[in-house]
Amino acid sequence: MRSRQVGRRVAALVAVPLMVTLVGVSGAGAQQTPVNQPGVTATQIRVGGVATVTGDPTGNTDGTAFDGTNAYFDYVNSTQGGVCGRKLVLASKRDDMLSNNRAQVQGLISEDNVFAVLPVATTLFTGSSLLASNKIPTFGWDIQADWGSEANDPGPSNLFGAVGSFINFSTPGPTAFPDLFLARKLGVKRVGLVAYNVAQSAQAADVVEATFNKYPGAKVVFKDTSLPFGGVDYSADVARMVQDKVQLVIPSLDSNGAFLLAREMRRQGLNVPMILPNAYNQQRVAANAQVANGSYVFLQFAPFETKSKPQGLQLYLTWIKKSGGQQTENSVYGWLNADLFVTGLKAAGCNFTRQKLVDAINQLKSYNAMGFIPPVNWTTAHSQGNGCFAFVKVVNGKFQPVFTQPGKPFLCIPAGSTSIPANPQAVG
Repeated sequence: MRSRQVGRRVAALVAVPLMVTLVGVSGAGAQQTPVNQPGVTATQIRVGGVATVTGDPTGNTDGTAFDGTNAYFDYVNSTQGGVCGRKLVLASKRDDMLSNNRAQVQGLISEDNVFAVLPVATTLFTGSSLLASNKIPTFGWDIQADWGSEANDPGPSNLFGAVGSFINFSTPGPTAFPDLFLARKLGVKRVGLVAYNVAQSAQAADVVEATFNKYPGAKVVFKDTSLPFGGVDYSADVARMVQDKVQLVIPSLDSNGAFLLAREMRRQGLNVPMILPNAYNQQRVAANAQVANGSYVFLQFAPFETKSKPQGLQLYLTWIKKSGGQQTENSVYGWLNADLFVTGLKAAGCNFTRQKLVDAINQLKSYNAMGFIPPVNWTTAHSQGNGCFAFVKVVNGKFQPVFTQPGKPFLCIPAGSTSIPANPQAVG
């Protein structure tokens, strides 16, 4: 249950798509080209999405992904007149209520008449195969192996995570590079892993352990992937970690579980940092500041607190406020999904189809959402990870960016690295 989006395949438009843009792929006065596609009318391009809005006991903010997509559409519709003379419309917002993802995805396909599916921000993604087999362009929060992994390598070409679509929970590699980097940066030698006994949680811990085993440096000296979800007593695990002299704790839990674990650690005197999962939430971390201070969160987009804000982050902050949406990690992913969708539409040209959109995105080599995310190479991002990340530290109940350079909020470790550098390449 850690956000592990690993992969890259994104952006560089060559001469032909650039000329299409100059002809006028956006704006109210753009050349109107007939398009015979689901969800497309003379005036609108209609999309629909699905999120886990209710039914998840972890207190997630998945539903705010709709806010991010709406904010981006407001930005494009207001400043550019839409795309190819058509306004962008988020026509369907489905709630999968945690356990009904496949049924709600089927509804998007058979009932809602949408051109593309976005955003997808769900705890489970059991409907992924329906979208893949129907070849519907799909954009979402890529935290499940359903987006594309070794079991389905290289993964469906029409499923686009916000920062790549490749997640591998069984092979050592970029998925755990942030953990390795932080351990090395802090001089940590002994690591503890804690996870629930469900696949999504346990597999995340497994790949962290495998990666630590592969690369020299810190070692995993404690690991428990047997914990039942909900109402967990962490006292025995913490006692063992105290005994094993753990110096860094990496929980593959939801944020509520991680904070409960942190409280037990403080109670038993295990005053070591954690990498907090899914915890980039100012209200939640402030409420848990007593146990969160000194711990870290890693992101795959430029933190809100970045001083030299890239253009993409500035636009998000402006338009999420204008549109009345919530500023959350998930609304960022909704924004990023919409940005990639629109970037692909413009590259596909005004005579677009679903397949042309998919093909156009899969030719992008350095897409970065105007600096909001590290560069993604979509010619490889369905089959290869890329270890780029940004760290924030909890200081006095607030997030503070660390380990970065002005104008370069990301650290990148190439996927094929044989060692973890002390100072990875900073990019912006």
